[in-house]
Parts: sequence; C-alpha cells; structure tokens
Amino acid sequence: MELVANAWDAYATEVSIQWPEFSSKTPFTIRDNGSGMTRNEFSTRWRTLDYDRTTHQGDIAEPPQNLKNSRPRRVYGHNGRGRHAAFHFSSPYRVITRKDGIRCVFDVSQGVRNPIEVELIEETKGDFPNGTEIVALETLRSTFSPADVRSVLSTRFLLDPSFKVDVDGIAVSFEDVPTNLLKDVSVEVADYGTAKLRVLDSSRADRTSKQHGIAWWVNRRLVGEAGWNSFSDKLIDGRTEEAKRYSFVVEADFLTPSEIMPDWSSFREENIKWKTTKSIVHDCIRDELTSLLKTKRTQTRTNIASKHASTVRALPRLSQDRWNGMLTQLVERCPTLGEQQLEQVMGVLANLEMAESQYSLLEKLHNLTPSDLDSWNGLLEEWTLKSAKEALDEVSSRLKLIEEIRAKTASTDTQEVQELQPLFGEALWIFGPQFESIEFTSNKGMTRVIKELFKVTEKGSRKRPDFAVLPDSTVGFYDRPAFDEDHNQNGVDTLVIVELKKPGVPLGQEEKMQVWGYIKELRQKGLISTETRVTGFLLGDSIAPQEGEPSKHGDRTTIRPMLYNTFIGQAEKRMMNLHKRLSDAPFMTKSNAAQEPVQQVLARQNGQAL
Repeated sequence: MELVANAWDAYATEVSIQWPEFSSKTPFTIRDNGSGMTRNEFSTRWRTLDYDRTTHQGDIAEPPQNLKNSRPRRVYGHNGRGRHAAFHFSSPYRVITRKDGIRCVFDVSQGVRNPIEVELIEETKGDFPNGTEIVALETLRSTFSPADVRSVLSTRFLLDPSFKVDVDGIAVSFEDVPTNLLKDVSVEVADYGTAKLRVLDSSRADRTSKQHGIAWWVNRRLVGEAGWNSFSDKLIDGRTEEAKRYSFVVEADFLTPSEIMPDWSSFREENIKWKTTKSIVHDCIRDELTSLLKTKRTQTRTNIASKHASTVRALPRLSQDRWNGMLTQLVERCPTLGEQQLEQVMGVLANLEMAESQYSLLEKLHNLTPSDLDSWNGLLEEWTLKSAKEALDEVSSRLKLIEEIRAKTASTDTQEVQELQPLFGEALWIFGPQFESIEFTSNKGMTRVIKELFKVTEKGSRKRPDFAVLPDSTVGFYDRPAFDEDHNQNGVDTLVIVELKKPGVPLGQEEKMQVWGYIKELRQKGLISTETRVTGFLLGDSIAPQEGEPSKHGDRTTIRPMLYNTFIGQAEKRMMNLHKRLSDAPFMTKSNAAQEPVQQVLARQNGQAL
C-alpha cells in the first residue's frame, strides 16, 4: 500500500506489480508511469530518513506534460517513510527511475555506517518515458497470493478510476473486494434516475483518511476529489476512525456535463438536478454510516458505563439516571467523538454531579469562544489547577486590597483613619519586596506601649488591639524576628511603623519627630535595640513644603512621608499595572454594597486629576 501510494503521489496513472507468490521464483517488482526522479532528486529524497515531502514538494502533485489537461492531485504521503517499505521485499533492492530523458539505476541497501546506502549503477540518456521501477534483488516469497494483494489494494485505491493498478497483469477492481467488505445500494433519485452506491470497508482504520471518503463518478470519471469534505453533515469527519476506514463510491451516470464544471473539478452547486441528487445520496450515506456505527456505539456505551460504574454508583439515584441519559445521548448524537473522548466527557459529567457547583461550569465553558477554549487548554498544559488558583488568589487578593484602599482614601465618607489601618497589615508588600507581609506580624506589645504613652482610651482601640488609635492618626507596628547563631529567636530584626494621618493633617517635621518618639520609647522599654532596622512610613493626603525627603536617625532608622495617591500608584506598579488589564475580571467588577464601585472611584479620580 505504501509503495502504491508513492506512485499516486508521483502522479502515476498506471501501476504494475509483479508478486512473489510462495510457489513462484519471480522477485517482487513495482513499476509506475509517474514523474520519476533525476539523479539529484533521488539521492536527496532516498537518503533522508524522514524526508518531508510536504515541505519540499508541497501537498499537491501537478500532472506531467502528457496529462496537462488533468487536474492537480492531492498527495497521500507526508514524511516520506513509505519508500522504506521496499526493504520488506529485499535488501538490497534496485531502483530504476526515468525523468527528462535520463535513466538512472541505483542499488539501495541497509548500511552499517549509514542507515541507507545508495550506489549509482548506471546513468543513460535516451528517449525514456518518465516513471519509476523498484525491483527486489533477492526473492523473498510471500504466503499472500496475487488475489490477496488485489483484495487489500481494492478497498483503498479504487476511488479514482483514472488510477489503474494491476497485480500480475490483472487489474484491481471491485470484483477483488471481499463480499463482507463491499455493499451495493441502489439510490432512486425521482425524475432523474438511479445512482449506484458502493460501500467499501477496508476492515481496519488507516493512519489517515486520505485514501477514503466519498467519490462521485459520472461515466467512470471522477468529479472533483474523493474525500469527506463534500459531505454536508457532521456525522463523520476526517479525524475519526470511521473516516479512515470506510469509503463510498457514487456512480451517477444520469448526471451530464451540464451539471459539471468544464474542468470536472466539481459539480455546479446551484444546479437543481445536482442539488437533488446530492441531498438524496447523502441521506443514504448517512443511513449507511448510522447502521455501520450502531454496533460500535452500543459497545462504546457499555465500555464507558463499565469504566465509570463505581463513581456512578456513589451518586444519588436521580443523578445516576441523569448521567446514564447523557451518556446515551452523547453516544448517539456525537458519533465523531472517539471512545476515549467520550470517556473523558462522562468522567467530567460524573464529577460535576458530585460537585457543589453542579453544572455552572458548563455554562461558563459554553460562553467561551473557540480561541478562549484553546487558551484554557494552553493554560492547563503549563499550570496545575492548584498552582494556578494559588497564584490567581494571591493576585486577586492584592488587587482587591489596592482597590479597597483606593476607594477609602478617595471617599469623603471615610471619616476615621482607623478604617484604613486594618488594611495595611496586609499591604506592607506595597512599600517594597523587603516588606512582604508574609514575613511580618503585628506586634501588639509595641501597640500597648504607645497606648500607655498617649493614655489612649478610645473604644476603637480596644476593638482592634493590633494598632493604636491616636487623636489625629492610627499607628501600626509590624516586626520580623531576629535569630542567633543557634537559630533561636533573639529580639527584633526589622520593624515597620505605619502611621496614617487623618485628612487635613500635613506631613511635616513635627509628624516625623512624633514617629521618632515612638522609636525611642520602644528602645527605652527594651522592645527593640539600636541594631533593629526601623522604617517608619508616614502617610497622609498632603506633605508640608520642603518635607518630602525621608529623615534618617543613624544608619538603621528611616522615616518616610508619603501621599496616599503615591502609595496607591506604587502598589499598581508593583502589581505591573494588572488592575488595568484585569479591570473586567469578575472579582474586580463586584462592588460591595457599603463601598463605592471601583469604576466610579477611578472615573472620579481621573476627573479630579484633569
């Protein structure tokens, strides 16, 4: 089959095979009248193990000069491995190929240093017709008879009547198709005539569907190309096992050239006679396919039900009935899905029956475009669901935190600064990677010292012991422990102080010194040492003139004034401005009833900026 397919790809119209039957002493030979090869073409193509025919020659074979009125032919081959089939008959074997009046003879063998050894035996100029011949140099007899060979070839190479193959001088025909693999059906087309439908079964699926499909004949001449593209139904497509196994030849001699394009490339689609014939014949083909697939569908359903039996038994009775009903409908209505794909779908549906969300996932998938589904597939090839969810949860929590801080700092309804302070324990990462909040915890002991220093008695302070509520601000303390050489905790390595000033309080020298006062008090109480690295962030809605620079106290203490808007802008940069690209994500568009929607805040802030 591989060597005959190669002859087709070379645009041969005649292929002759001499078969080495077990009782015969004649070596295997296959000869075609195709395009042949030059010396260089043969050396390049035959020496390359995986010669990519499509890349170097394209997937269309042009007719030779003597058949210039014929249509181009779609080739079967792709990777060029079919020519190695000759080694099954002989090693070495001889190739005689003729092209452009030059005849070249090569001996091909399986080498020791190289996988394939090619030796040029002869090169002769003359009046030689194009073509290629492969001759076995040793006789390897086969238990297959010539009739067996014709039988195998008959189910794959009869779709185009212009392509003739003979074995030991006897042409391959429908007479060679085993009776159990051929069915003739008469199709009545009212007012026009009777078409003959031949159903061919190659008994097993091939690697591709290129040698199968529907072929329309008119007076033993092929119209268009054989294949599945013309079949106006989703009952079958070229990817299925059935498409690589079955073929249909339609002999409709009552159709005339008036229904066919001049070059015989297709029928005239608007012709009523052709449209009527096509519709009736396709209905018949559909019925035949349904019958052919019925037994397989029954077996497929049984196999899938068996594989998911334990899972389905664990479902409630109503869910079991629903699952079994879906399996039956999928098998019946989606015959192009293979058994493995059906098994995967039913596994998903069984899991959906057990999931709390039930089938809401299907609704979301249904609303996706094909490109969206491809993107999801690509995402799941690079991420596990767990890792993707962990990453996206972290992104969403940080983006929501930014938007909540943005809304509260922009809203005049935020009367008390203590509404913001609880957010900053989760927002230290915004100040820089060295302040990732996962490493810092609120130090309530330090908070208590400040409360005692200021003699704070506000109720808000008692409700939130992790920060201190002062008359014009709130102060939070977040520390990271230090460790000694034995890895025992030994004091405070780093302290972050976050003081949020109420609107209307400019950040100036007095406010900076107030933070410095906290630090000195904590040192006096022994809660931090001079070795503790301290960074104080002082946030407000305005900074006093000439006070924007940070103040330093020694090498290990820095106090930085910062505007709320600057803080939010820094947060957006640290998140690579994802808030803009993800503004339509569901978690970003959901607004809390007690909070102004994020889009309105953004719009209002943009208006203020303008």
